[in-house]
Amino acid sequence: MPQWSDFGNIFSTLREIDVSAIRDEAERPVVISCIGHNSALDAIDRLLHQGHQRYNPEGPDPLELVPLARATERAASLQSVDLLILAVDTRTPLSQAEVASFNRIDALNVPFIVALLYGEQFPAGDALISPTLRSRSVAILDPQALDAADRLATAILARLPSELHMASARHLPGLRAIYARDLIGSVSFTNATYSLASGLPEQIPLINVPFAAADILVLTKNQALLVYRLALAYGAAPDFQARIREVLPVVGGAFLWRQAARSLIGLIPVWGLLPKVAVAYAGTYTTGVAAWRWYESGDLVSTDQLKRISREAIQIGRKRAAELIDRARASRTALTTNDNATGVVGRLKRLNPFRRKSRELPPL
Repeated sequence: MPQWSDFGNIFSTLREIDVSAIRDEAERPVVISCIGHNSALDAIDRLLHQGHQRYNPEGPDPLELVPLARATERAASLQSVDLLILAVDTRTPLSQAEVASFNRIDALNVPFIVALLYGEQFPAGDALISPTLRSRSVAILDPQALDAADRLATAILARLPSELHMASARHLPGLRAIYARDLIGSVSFTNATYSLASGLPEQIPLINVPFAAADILVLTKNQALLVYRLALAYGAAPDFQARIREVLPVVGGAFLWRQAARSLIGLIPVWGLLPKVAVAYAGTYTTGVAAWRWYESGDLVSTDQLKRISREAIQIGRKRAAELIDRARASRTALTTNDNATGVVGRLKRLNPFRRKSRELPPL
């Protein structure tokens, strides 16, 4: 059985991780063209560039601002952009020519959104606006509101190709919070799913939560890559070892897994998959949030803050674990139903006493 003292070699293993693909992804060129009224362009520019700036990443600014008066001369090159933003000041009427130009966006093979500033509807000429433009619009009533940047970022990341999210966040601070939130949730879910799939019988000595050393290695690697992606998204230099050393006090694998495990004491004596999957989610979530705060502000979370984050994480983790286990059991039921339909061969297989019961899930 693995001991916690054996897990120190995890960090030597981390030195062998190849992060070149992630580094290349962060340095990919991105072009986001924003066409619209001058006042709307100013608001979009401010929302996408405001935020924490601890680092100064190299590379060009992805955002290109194009006033409506210059839209015609830029029309030919719009096919090559990665995302097009139509920025409309709803207080300013649109001419028929502008409405026609906007509607031609439908014909372009380019992802786009429409940002409506200072209102919820297009100005005069709304009836002539295509349904597609209306369906892809995000209303930002007050660009100074606390949630304005997040609303815009959510809309942009929903339309921008996913492989460009990190590179865009690296140069546009207004995208970082939403990118970080989505990334932490995604990696936490991935680790929880892996934990469910592995189903290994080894036990953590602390409170007998099901985990094996192989599990810890895979989960911690995923955590390290999560930390690295967050660092690059916040503009840090792409030195993997330096980034991990920066947050080592809060991403030490043993500490966070123990912290998450202690929060599960209330589940005892409920054993099985639920604690294991919940810990996998919570440990990853806690690591992500702690690293996020560090790269955003340069502040290490305190022990009390880490405990609070861990408690919140385990609550979310238990819900996600229950959802995953329910899905797995539903899939198993469907698989069994299909197996029943295979006739005699299926029945013989089920009667075979030497058949491995690999699809059975341990009881909760």
